[in-house]
Amino acid sequence: MLKQRIITAVILAAILLSALFTMPFDYFAWASLAVFGYGAYEWSKFAEISQFKYQLLYATGAVIAGIALYAGVLDFSLWTLTGQLTQNNYLLMVLACIWWTISSVLVLIYPRGNRVWQHQPIVKSIFGYLTLVPAWIALLTIREYHYLLDKDSGAWLALFVFSIVWSADIGAYFAGKKFGSHKLMPNVSPGKTIEGFVGGMIAVVVLSLIVLWNNNVDFTDWLALTACCVVIGVVSAFGDLSESMLKRDAGIKDSGNILPGHGGLLDRIDSLTAAMPVFLVFFSHFYL
Repeated sequence: MLKQRIITAVILAAILLSALFTMPFDYFAWASLAVFGYGAYEWSKFAEISQFKYQLLYATGAVIAGIALYAGVLDFSLWTLTGQLTQNNYLLMVLACIWWTISSVLVLIYPRGNRVWQHQPIVKSIFGYLTLVPAWIALLTIREYHYLLDKDSGAWLALFVFSIVWSADIGAYFAGKKFGSHKLMPNVSPGKTIEGFVGGMIAVVVLSLIVLWNNNVDFTDWLALTACCVVIGVVSAFGDLSESMLKRDAGIKDSGNILPGHGGLLDRIDSLTAAMPVFLVFFSHFYL
C-alpha cells in the first residue's frame, strides 16, 4: 500500500508542478476549476446525493458558482495594481476563514453538533460550496501573485503552501506509524493520533526554518512567520478532519477511488482547501 501511495504521489506531484510552472494563468484557472468541479462531484456523496444526474448537477453548480464569483463579484480582479488583495477578494478570504472556524468547531464537538447537519443534504451541500469555491479562488490568487512581473512568483508561492500541507501530512503519517498510541479524535478519525499530529507540526516547523534560512529572512521575523506556518498546518489538519467527519457520518471510507492508494481527489486536497484561504489572510497581513 505504501509503495502504491508513493507512486501515485510522485505522479500527482509531477502533474501539479507541470501545471504550476508551464501553464499560462488562464489555462491554469480553467484546469483547476475542472479539478475542483470533480471535487464537488465527490462531495455530493457526503451530502447523500445518490443519483448520478443530481451529483453531476451539484458539481456543475459548483463550477457555475466559482465562475460567477470570479467574474461577477471579483470582476476577474484578485490583486490591486499596488500588489494588495482586492477588497472583495480579501473579504472573501476572511469569510472563508470564518467558515473554517465554524467547521473546526463542528469537528471538535462531533458528534454532539451533528444534529444541525446530519442527514441534511441541503446543509451538507452548502458546506461543500463553502469549502470548494473559496479554495479555488484562493488557489488562483496565489498563482497570480506578481504574475505580470514574474510568471513563476505565484507558482513558487503556491508550492510553498502545498509544501506546508504536505509536510504536515507526511510528518503525521510517519510519526503516527512509528509512535502513535493516543487517539487524536477517535469519534472523527480513529486512525489519527496525537503523536502523528505533533510529528506533522514538527515537520512544518522544520520546513519553515529551511525556507526562512534559504530566503535570508531577518531572524527577528522567524518566530512570527514560523508560528503562522504552524497555524496553517493545524488548519490543514482540520480540513482533513472535517472531511473525515462527513465521510464517517455518511458511512463512506474514501471520497472516491480515482487515485490508487489514496482514494478520491478530495482525500488529497481536503487539507489544501482549508490552508489556502488562511495562508492568504496571513500573507496579506505579514508580508504584503
